[in-house]
Amino acid sequence: MSRLERFEDLIVWQKARELTKLVYFITRHETFDHRLANDIRQTTVMLAAKIAAAFETRGTNHALDMLTLAKSACNGFKLQWAIVHNSHLINDLEHNELMTRAVEIRQLLFELEYSFEFWYPQQDDSQE
Repeated sequence: MSRLERFEDLIVWQKARELTKLVYFITRHETFDHRLANDIRQTTVMLAAKIAAAFETRGTNHALDMLTLAKSACNGFKLQWAIVHNSHLINDLEHNELMTRAVEIRQLLFELEYSFEFWYPQQDDSQE
């Protein structure tokens, strides 16, 4: 397993950023409700931010709190995206693609929560 040195190395963070980029792309149209678009965008940005905060504080209870908030943001996104779909602001393909990504991110968050390397980062033993 490779060593985690930065939060940007986390696959789950990378996937959260991809989700954010897709949300910005899909909600850029003028027909999209701007308030709703901003709420959804903020949710995905918060998701990635909480993952980064968890990494920076790994090994502490605060990190667990950040992962819990990230999972909550993921669930919030799924609810918002379902509302957007039910309002016919996005098509089935857009809905299914981003919902699948959100489910994958949530699963990765659960896996991260139980990852030994996340909670007990390796020390650099190469220093003399």
